[in-house]
Amino acid sequence: MKYEEMTPAEFLQAIALMPVFFVPTGLLEWHGDHLPLGLDALKAHSLCLQTADKLGGGIVLPPNYYGRPGFSRATGTLTFSEACMDLLFSELFEQLTKVGAKVIVLLTGHYGPLQVNFVKRVAEYFMAEHPATTIIAQPEYEGVTIDGETPADHAGKWETSLFWHFYPDLTHMERFESHTPRISYPDPPNDYYKESEEWEWQDLPRVASQKLGQRAAEIITDHLAERIRTALAAV
Repeated sequence: MKYEEMTPAEFLQAIALMPVFFVPTGLLEWHGDHLPLGLDALKAHSLCLQTADKLGGGIVLPPNYYGRPGFSRATGTLTFSEACMDLLFSELFEQLTKVGAKVIVLLTGHYGPLQVNFVKRVAEYFMAEHPATTIIAQPEYEGVTIDGETPADHAGKWETSLFWHFYPDLTHMERFESHTPRISYPDPPNDYYKESEEWEWQDLPRVASQKLGQRAAEIITDHLAERIRTALAAV
């Protein structure tokens, strides 16, 4: 399923079986003291792999770490301009269409209106010019509720649980501290909104768990797989 690990023969066979390409994207971004900077894209990558497994096909690209502003002033966060992102993803879609994609799944593990609106807009513009290609562009939580909640937050119950399920060795609950983001970069480039100084942490050691992350992953990937099956049926 991993694009970068396929031989040419395996690649062609995979496309013939199911012309679906997954693009997991996120940011290198601050996620508290208990989680790594690459959480967003790593989380999206694992969800893409699990979805492809449920479908029995599809090709998953490596995670990429290019996105619109997030906690841009906090330690380690890298963000990019909309012009840069437009060019990057438009050309990526062109390349994937060239090699045989009929359905492209752009799954963003990074949220916020700047990012979510961007991925949807760039997908819509591309499909308007390339009607033979369908792009499903969304954050992983879209269309999903669990116990009446949308499974989305920033390093809170949902993200911590999902990441803990997929990457237990990279999750450090013993380092969790309840504090607002520490400002490391007062005026970073491409920071088009200012995050709130107030940060309301949940009681993560009590509410987050690997079991909850596993449950959320199952529900999210079931929903995404169904969206992809519907898109394939229309190809």
